[in-house]
Amino acid sequence: MADPAFKPAIATGLAAFIVGLGFLILNPGNAANTLREEAFDLIEAVIPAKRLPDGVVVVAIDRNSLAEKDSWPWPRARYVDLVSKLQDAKPAVIGIDILLNGADRRAPGPTLRELAKSTGRTDLNTVADSLPDDDKALGNALARSDVVLGLLLDEEGKDEPPFPAMIARARGAPTPQPSQAAEGVDAPLPVLIEGAVAVGALSFSAGTGTKVRQAPVFVNAANEDYAGFAVEVFRDTQQASAFVIEPDGATISVGDRHIPLREGASIRLHLTSPLSWGARTVSAADVLDGKIAVERFAGRIVLIGATAPEAGAFLATAVAPNTPTVQVQAEAIEGLRSGDIPLRIHNPRLIEPAAAAALGLVALAAALWLGPLVASSILAVLILGWIGFSVGLFAGTGLLIDPVGPLIPAVAAANSALVVMFARTRKLRNAIERKFGRYLSPEIVRRLAAAPEELRIEGELREVTALFSDIEGFTTMSENAEPRTLVGALDAYFDGVCAIVIRHGGMVDKIVGDAVHGLFNAPLALPGHARVAMDCAIEIGRFTQEFRNREDARKLGFGRTRIGLDTGPVIVGDVGGLGHLDYTAHGDAVNSAARLEAINKQFGTTICLGARAAKAIGEPDLMRPLGTVVLRGRAAETAVFSPWPDDATPQRRLAYLAAYAAVRQDSGQALALFKSLAEQWPGDPAVAYWVKTLS
Repeated sequence: MADPAFKPAIATGLAAFIVGLGFLILNPGNAANTLREEAFDLIEAVIPAKRLPDGVVVVAIDRNSLAEKDSWPWPRARYVDLVSKLQDAKPAVIGIDILLNGADRRAPGPTLRELAKSTGRTDLNTVADSLPDDDKALGNALARSDVVLGLLLDEEGKDEPPFPAMIARARGAPTPQPSQAAEGVDAPLPVLIEGAVAVGALSFSAGTGTKVRQAPVFVNAANEDYAGFAVEVFRDTQQASAFVIEPDGATISVGDRHIPLREGASIRLHLTSPLSWGARTVSAADVLDGKIAVERFAGRIVLIGATAPEAGAFLATAVAPNTPTVQVQAEAIEGLRSGDIPLRIHNPRLIEPAAAAALGLVALAAALWLGPLVASSILAVLILGWIGFSVGLFAGTGLLIDPVGPLIPAVAAANSALVVMFARTRKLRNAIERKFGRYLSPEIVRRLAAAPEELRIEGELREVTALFSDIEGFTTMSENAEPRTLVGALDAYFDGVCAIVIRHGGMVDKIVGDAVHGLFNAPLALPGHARVAMDCAIEIGRFTQEFRNREDARKLGFGRTRIGLDTGPVIVGDVGGLGHLDYTAHGDAVNSAARLEAINKQFGTTICLGARAAKAIGEPDLMRPLGTVVLRGRAAETAVFSPWPDDATPQRRLAYLAAYAAVRQDSGQALALFKSLAEQWPGDPAVAYWVKTLS
């Protein structure tokens, strides 16, 4: 809650959640429905459709049939031959997925009658009457077996409506409300209808989007109810005399089978791959030429339809942009036979928004409280889990629940909140890089930028090792120096010292005059920080000694650098006023380091460590004791130490420690030992200090 980004993030996340939920419920421009239907198409493609053996056989009037027999449209005589050939094989039913309306304009009789009408030659009608009537011949052929014809809905259709579907209603059953309705029909010729067992509606309508996903169970045309073509063919195979609407109004009985009747009086198609359709399809030309064994059609449902491009009998479906209508009818019949009819869940307008709300609130909560990585993982689990549930539900029960829509509020809310949190984090990272880039090692800056929450700029108590360096005689040097030369030398000096601090993982707290203040173990944890600080001080000592040999430093009379180190708890954080904040440390260890730096003047050393720093290092062999002192502003004595000089051989170290141990026991003996050591180790400042002190 303390994060300044929390309130904007929750406000943005909630707003995105509401917009996502509104999109799902209000369905602007039918976009949510389109997205849902496309998702259903994918699920239906993943889960194979169920099919029974000995299914539909499609007799296709394909390009080969038009090339070998007749151009499109075929004359009725050709249908007579084709139907007769199929009837010889004794199929269960023949369905003709072609509108056979109007007289056969390619037959000589109708052609002569049209000519007689236009020329006034009535004798031509007599000739026409004497010619064979192909329409009547086809009607007679249809009557020899069960054949289902088709009609089309047409607002301007003037054909005489054929006999409607036989529909019975159980007591209390509601009247179906078909989504497809028209004032008129385009119907087959009456002479053909007389030979058919039923006439079904060939019309399909694209529901959501432009794809046909449903087949009609009932349509209304010219104020009459007709069954869909596929449903009429299926009824005939069930030897049912009528469709029975059951009391719930949601199911119709066809013989011993029950077909779900949903809103719009249609059934959803579960299409197989077009690659599988070739197995059930034969060419009409091959049937006419006797190339197909009659056993292929015996007892089967046979559909005659056009698949040649010239016929234009194509629909856009979920599996192909140009699907022959006869194949769509075949798929509908196969679904009715197997019972593989996808159904929407009960009351989806309540369940799906409720699921969307639950998913969205979980995702938003994760984004706000669990961080981007965990929140993204949870969002991924929600997405995959919901999609997996949707697919599993359809695979197990045939029920369809929207796999995409309920995820929209979750994705919108979580991502919106994460974007705000990311923007805040990015802003904080940039601030950290600007604030600490010049004073910390790149590795620490990267750690801070990657995990800004580790930086507690509001203040915290933590143990640090403070380093305080100073240039001996700087005041006198600065008073006598040429300003440009002094500034140039100081820039080079500070660059070198600060680089060493940063390289060792320390932080350059500040530069005051000629002094450099460094912190180790802040702002981030630095294991072994006391030892690291001592190593850093040793390297600074070597660097500054070499720096004094530079030409500009020699001219200035650049003094020796003295360094103080101490370890202890301090308060670190942003401190300042009037809009200027500085991350710094306040505490005894910082003050002690500054005073220990001054103690170097007493011992003539370069580095002086306090007792707490020496204890934190925990390696006595690395340091030699200098003595005990009372730091300025303190009452109690404290031991001070210094790293061994580079030229301190093991023998000299032992000799020094023996002389130092003798100081409290026998100062005379200690003086003798230190004098002896001074002869062996001339110029050592600590030895010189004790010789002077004990003399």
